[in-house]
Amino acid sequence: MRPRVIGIMGGVVSGKSTVAEMLGSLGAKVIDADRMAHELLEKPEVKEKVLERWGKGILDTEGRIDRAKLADIVFSDGKALKELTGLLHPPLLETIRKEAERNESRPLVLDAALLLETGLDEVCDLLVFVETGQELKEERARLRGWPRGEVQRREGFQSPESQKRKKAHFVVNNDSSKEETFRQLKDFWNKFIL
Repeated sequence: MRPRVIGIMGGVVSGKSTVAEMLGSLGAKVIDADRMAHELLEKPEVKEKVLERWGKGILDTEGRIDRAKLADIVFSDGKALKELTGLLHPPLLETIRKEAERNESRPLVLDAALLLETGLDEVCDLLVFVETGQELKEERARLRGWPRGEVQRREGFQSPESQKRKKAHFVVNNDSSKEETFRQLKDFWNKFIL
C-alpha cells in the first residue's frame, strides 16, 4: 500500500513550513514543493521557457532567475501565475508521485504554497489546514521584510482560506506557541497516522 500523502494548506505566512517540519519530527518525510520549484527554475529547459516568456529582466547579477522579481510579476497578474504553474506543475507532480511510490514505510508531507490552486491536492490522502490570524500573518510578513499589503496581495491569488478549511481533514491553529501547535499535530498524528 502506498504511504499516506499529507498536504499542508493555509494562507500566506500562516506557518505551513513550520507545521511540515513538525510532522517531519514525528516521522514523516517532508517534500518541500516550493524548494523543488526553485530547483526547476534553474533547469536549462525550464529557465529558457521562463526567460522566453518574461525576459532577461528577471535575472539577478549572476544570471540566475531572481525569484523575488518573478514573484512580483506573477503575484500581480493571475494569468502570469497560471502560466508559471503550468510550466512547473507537470514535472513537480511527476517527482512527487515517484517519491510517493519510492517511499514505502512512512507518510509524506507535501509543503506547497499553492496546493489547491495547482491541483497538487489530488495526490494527497489527507489535508491539514493551518489557521492563523491576520494580525499574526502581518507581523510575520513584516519580519520577512515584505511591504504593507503584501499578504493581502498574495492571498488574492490563492483559494480563499474558507475553502481550504472546508476541504481539510484536520485544522491546526497556529496562533499560539510552537508547543501548542506541536501538541495539536501529535493529536493529528495519533488519530490519522498511527
